[in-house]
Amino acid sequence: MARIMSGAMRLTDERIIPDPVIVQEHAPAASLRSDIAALICPDWRVASLIMDARTGQVIFANSPCLQLLSSGQNIQIVAGRFTFATELMADRFYALLDRLVCNGLESAAMIERDGVGAHFMAITVRNPQGFFRDVLNRCLGSKDDRAQFVIVEFTSSRDQADWFAMRAFAQTFALSPAEADLCDLMLRGLAPAEISALKMRDATDIDRAIEGLLTKVGCKNPGQLVRLVMTLCPPTRLA
Repeated sequence: MARIMSGAMRLTDERIIPDPVIVQEHAPAASLRSDIAALICPDWRVASLIMDARTGQVIFANSPCLQLLSSGQNIQIVAGRFTFATELMADRFYALLDRLVCNGLESAAMIERDGVGAHFMAITVRNPQGFFRDVLNRCLGSKDDRAQFVIVEFTSSRDQADWFAMRAFAQTFALSPAEADLCDLMLRGLAPAEISALKMRDATDIDRAIEGLLTKVGCKNPGQLVRLVMTLCPPTRLA
């Protein structure tokens, strides 16, 4: 059974579909579209969308990306086209996109301030090659053979390490709840003095606790600890 979707734009099954369109409920094609997008973008914890580089039209967006779009930050979708809140950022992105496509590069990235404050956002554009490009063009595609689909991924300095991976990390190294909490605060970039003020504990106690944590995980300094945790527990946008 089919249903007609009206309005400027609707979100269905993590896909952004311009209006008007007929969506077949339980249609094999819809399932295939989701499967193919997951194949091309296996790490769906990262906020990602698929767009046509020629027109800027968004074809697919995953749940973290939809959450990011609804949070009122710098990225936007206007009339089905991906853009930014400021014209300067939009110009920089599309200039980057043009260079990527024209030169046949596999990926390119830019880093911009993530709203007001000290946070930043990294925008990485993936240009599928060979088989993956053919799959995208056939299964997400369009009747227009000139479509040039790219994958855009968003990561932010606001993102935090995956909670389940952090719990496994704490179990592996037999960290106490207090040590796991201290590790999380260090990952967030807090200095010992800031942790001391936040926890209302003496600075000497915090320094001693950090030394004990480093010894437990086999790291020589806080930088090594942050590197270890970031490698084993990659950041993911909070739900």
